Amino acid sequence: AHANDGGGSIRIPAASCGVFGLKPSRGRLPYAEAGATPPPIEISVNHAVTMSVRDSIALFQASEALDGGYPALGKIEPLSQRLRIGFAPEPIGGTALHPDTRAALEDVAQLCRDLGHTVVDYTLAMDGPKFTDAFVLYWAAGAAGFAREVSAFSGKPIGPDIVEPWTLGLAAMAEARQGEIPETIGYLLGFEAQYHSFFEEIDLILTPVTGSPAVPIGEQAPDGDFDAVMESVLRFVAYTSPMNAAGAASMSVPLAWSPSGLPIGAMFSGRKGDDALLFELALELEAARPWAD
Repeated sequence: AHANDGGGSIRIPAASCGVFGLKPSRGRLPYAEAGATPPPIEISVNHAVTMSVRDSIALFQASEALDGGYPALGKIEPLSQRLRIGFAPEPIGGTALHPDTRAALEDVAQLCRDLGHTVVDYTLAMDGPKFTDAFVLYWAAGAAGFAREVSAFSGKPIGPDIVEPWTLGLAAMAEARQGEIPETIGYLLGFEAQYHSFFEEIDLILTPVTGSPAVPIGEQAPDGDFDAVMESVLRFVAYTSPMNAAGAASMSVPLAWSPSGLPIGAMFSGRKGDDALLFELALELEAARPWAD
């Protein structure tokens, strides 16, 4: 199934549904229409969620943009080298991690050790609350721009007749903090170098994809109370956005289930351009702990 990821929307559905989802590096697959004006920060990428790693690789190879400065993906085999993996289970924004998700990721870390990888405890050297606030504000600015486009297209004023309450709330946030947006864009552009500095002593980062297994239907409904939905979203979407700001490769691998039977994805993230490395590791993990059945 096609998916795009501007803050986690390949990896989060994959984790919630027990399937595989890789977020490509920025520029690896086509995204914008030719000639379209790019946004200040290109956080979104296209790809898919798939049952198998094989199919994700095949679609990637069939659709990759070979004019983006990357070599072609080439033939992908299960990983042969052993990696140094930084295990960073704590949510970046300071929210709580669900005990089922924590136990599942501890188990995945042990699986990696059993496969011969070195897994070390790791803390991301970043101001998580500051980053989260900046990313949400950038998202809100996008929602405000969308609301203006819908208003222009429909000829109706921005309001509940043309966009949902969630979008209205984000647009109002952006309007109230309009003066902060240029500085926010500068901060997020500078974050790419900070993110890539994480990999001076490790090869990949292992984290949960979300702060808990999937939340009940309706908890994040776009017509719910804005503050309550935002609180739930920030608890749930607690890991995925740094890779969007950095343009880095990241994937959700369905390696665990909660005691109540909900799938729990494990997120492995690398640098910009580490797509092949992630696919190779995914093939190794899929062979070690098959999930398709």
